[in-house]
Amino acid sequence: MTRGPRLLVPTALLVATLGVSTLAVQAVGALEGTSGRDVQADGPDAPAWVSVETANIDEQPVAAEGLTPQGTINPDQGDLIWYTGTDRVVPGQLGTAVVAAHMDYYDEPDVFYDLGEVVEGDVVTVGYGNGQSRDFVVTHTEQLSKEGLQTSPEVWGDQDDVARLALITCDDSLGERQDGHRRANFVAIAEAVDG
Repeated sequence: MTRGPRLLVPTALLVATLGVSTLAVQAVGALEGTSGRDVQADGPDAPAWVSVETANIDEQPVAAEGLTPQGTINPDQGDLIWYTGTDRVVPGQLGTAVVAAHMDYYDEPDVFYDLGEVVEGDVVTVGYGNGQSRDFVVTHTEQLSKEGLQTSPEVWGDQDDVARLALITCDDSLGERQDGHRRANFVAIAEAVDG
């Protein structure tokens, strides 16, 4: 019997205790048959900044980051990162690049505080060290439960038809659990204007 691709390892974005909005992707999803390799971009071809006018982000520096020793994606306060592991791609390459930042941190607004304001048709621009930039258009946004994010093919699926960004942060739409963790995440999917 032949089975299609399935997520082997669940993904969850969590909010840590003590009111810290630690964006943590735990045990990041990998599709059956993938190598789990890390991606790299150095020098002038590396992404240098991201701009999203409707989210009040103006050429915010972006850094490559893999998993923490605890096995999570967890940007520092004030940082915007693109995730380098689990067969993801460099922003701008064919495939889906995951870009993440906090919405808030100790109740203070952080990089993706206004990400929930973006809508279909908004533009996300990625700038590179070589001085070039590339525009991506938001194709859809959604609030996903933790469980929904774990299996989202838009975020973790294996596609190589278009250069796509999955911008992820926490979301207040479903409130908080008893332990203070948010129940949902906000995801904006954007695809390169030129494919």
